[in-house]
Amino acid sequence: MTTPPWWIHEARRCGRQAFVLPILAALLAFTAVATGSGTGVVFDRALLSCALPTATALACAAVMAREPMLELQLSLPTPYPRTVARRLAWPASVTAIAVLTLVALVAATGHRPGPVATLLELSGLTMLLSGAALWATVRTGSAAPATGLIVAAVLAKLLLIDRVVPEGAAQAVPALLAGGWLLLLALRALRPSGRPGARLGHGDAHLGPREAS
Repeated sequence: MTTPPWWIHEARRCGRQAFVLPILAALLAFTAVATGSGTGVVFDRALLSCALPTATALACAAVMAREPMLELQLSLPTPYPRTVARRLAWPASVTAIAVLTLVALVAATGHRPGPVATLLELSGLTMLLSGAALWATVRTGSAAPATGLIVAAVLAKLLLIDRVVPEGAAQAVPALLAGGWLLLLALRALRPSGRPGARLGHGDAHLGPREAS
């Protein structure tokens, strides 16, 4: 019996939600835009801009929180942040394909704004929500706070930011930068030398052998 390659192993550890949630969200968003949800253009636009980023962030938080053997992972030669990055590459890849497909399909319907603005908005919000979800999950050891943070961020975008900041690069660039920064903070906190407040799991599971002793 041969050992499966690491990328297949990490795909299994991600769980089905890492693959299913982004695809279902993209289908929901396109259906709302293409056929009309019956609740108005504003609601359809909200689904288009927020459904896929929200689903991706939830999937990333679930991937982070479902590690059952953190102590074992910390004892392996491969740094745990690198292992997490490998796992997150799966939902990131699925989301990238879903985003490009969604933008192309929506552009074919003649929906406004155009494909470039839609791509920028989806990319920026996905990075922001995913980074925030990962950071919250690492800091608390649970995906539940990440869910609340995602909901709060989406509501802030729909009710406040969209009213004062133009769509496109004006929203996407700050969101990309902030999301990338939060992602780096989350991965950094997973290192054995990370801050004592950072954890994933229970007790002192985040600490390396020296810190935990």
